[in-house]
Amino acid sequence: MTGATIMYAVAAVLGGIGATLLLQLRTPRSEQGRYARLIAGTMFATGGIILAGFATALRRWSMGS
Repeated sequence: MTGATIMYAVAAVLGGIGATLLLQLRTPRSEQGRYARLIAGTMFATGGIILAGFATALRRWSMGS
């Protein structure tokens, strides 16, 4: 298993957690609960996007393109 594959897997997990937290905002919650899910969901989703970008860069760099 290459490093880029592991990074893609972790990025998918982070994105999934972020999407789940952001989708939970549709249900009524307290202001503190909404804010916590909004911040955490945004951070997880952004982390997944950034890590996927790094994995793509690593894969392209290792292939010599």
